[in-house]
Amino acid sequence: MKKYMKTTLGRKLAAFYFVLFAVSFYFIVTFGRDYIYDKVISESKQNLRSACSTLLDSHISQQSYTKDSIRVLRTQMKMASETSNCRILIICDDGDIVVDTGDENPTYNVYHGNASFLRSECTMDYTMDNYLKEPSLCISLQMERNAYLNGYLVFAQSNSFIQSRADYYFNILLSLFYLMAGILALAFIGIYVFNFRPLHKLRNGAKDFSITHENPPIIIHSNDEYGELAQTLNIIGAELSKFDEYQRKFISNISHDFRSPLTSIRGYIQAMADGIIPPEEQEKYLNIILFETDRLTKLTTELLDVNKYSRENIFLEITKFDIHEAIHSTTESLKGTAGEKNISFEFSFDYTVPLPVQGDADKIQQVLHNLIDNAIKFSNNNSCIHISTWTRGDKVFTSIKDTGIGIPKEEQGNIWERFYKTDLSRGKDRLGTGLGLSISKEIIDAHRQTIDVVSTVGVGSEFIFTLPRA
Repeated sequence: MKKYMKTTLGRKLAAFYFVLFAVSFYFIVTFGRDYIYDKVISESKQNLRSACSTLLDSHISQQSYTKDSIRVLRTQMKMASETSNCRILIICDDGDIVVDTGDENPTYNVYHGNASFLRSECTMDYTMDNYLKEPSLCISLQMERNAYLNGYLVFAQSNSFIQSRADYYFNILLSLFYLMAGILALAFIGIYVFNFRPLHKLRNGAKDFSITHENPPIIIHSNDEYGELAQTLNIIGAELSKFDEYQRKFISNISHDFRSPLTSIRGYIQAMADGIIPPEEQEKYLNIILFETDRLTKLTTELLDVNKYSRENIFLEITKFDIHEAIHSTTESLKGTAGEKNISFEFSFDYTVPLPVQGDADKIQQVLHNLIDNAIKFSNNNSCIHISTWTRGDKVFTSIKDTGIGIPKEEQGNIWERFYKTDLSRGKDRLGTGLGLSISKEIIDAHRQTIDVVSTVGVGSEFIFTLPRA
């Protein structure tokens, strides 16, 4: 199987940068050089034609020069030659070169070679049969307004000079290109340092997250989006680190809660089967077995409930119902349990009339049942449970307050966890599974409401939850 190099955003950006650099460099070298050369040629033609025309109009055509007398213009033409960076020649109509700024005593006759360039205003790459020594751009204008001398004024600029000018401009363009490439390279380095490096840290840190070991925090020293993302991932990592502990605790609690009643049931049934328990006492132990069976049934039911409520998409059948009626029906169903401990209920409602709320009536009934049932379990005999409601804005608050054993302050944050029981509650509630409060909180959370507890050891506990007022 072929191994492919892993593609990263940094490599993609680097590849894009190098491709962009290579393509731009190719176009500049291939087309930019030709474009600049063509522009320089065009400019040279225009400048030479203009200088040639100016010299012809200002000096030559206004004077009556002869073939010999025109040689006195060589000094002025020499200055014009240096200014225009070209070689200036005056050629008579018989072909003799009478003035040449590049040769003090010219003796060449152009008709010894190809003189067709004289009849063409512009000729490229011409040497006059090697008279000019190197190929040149020749601009030729006819001297036709002089009464004594007819011929041609020729400006010849060497190709090497034209090429050097083109190279000069091309080097400027290339320098600008390298400058822009350098700026882009610095931008790439900046993007890499400030974006890809923290992104690389985030990726590697998140990739190593596991529920089987401690997840070290991802350290990014910045207050931007990467810093916020690192904080979010660190929270996720911390929660994942707790999962293994939670799983062990879950299995431990489940094992304990199942093993204890199963051990009792098996022990008593085995004792009956072996004849250790006499027939007249079997009813007593059968009631114990029934009690332990109820424990298993309740535990199984609540496990199914908590599994269902642990999903984010809890299905809620939102309706309008009377919270006072729900409270009264719940307390009526628990009066038998409360009567065994001689516990009474006291109601304090803001409204004596029905108080309508919005919510899933059945699930809120389950919350009320769990909270009131807990209050009965952990209240002392001959006590009273206070249930009250009040409104604040668009919210309805419901409070269940007992005068029982209370919850230690350091354990109040843990009571919403599944299977959690305080040390004080274990002796009071043998039938409980530690799932009631967890289920209640998840139901209230699904309603996007709040549930809180205020408790003091030895004084009692008060549970308060909210619902939207209808």
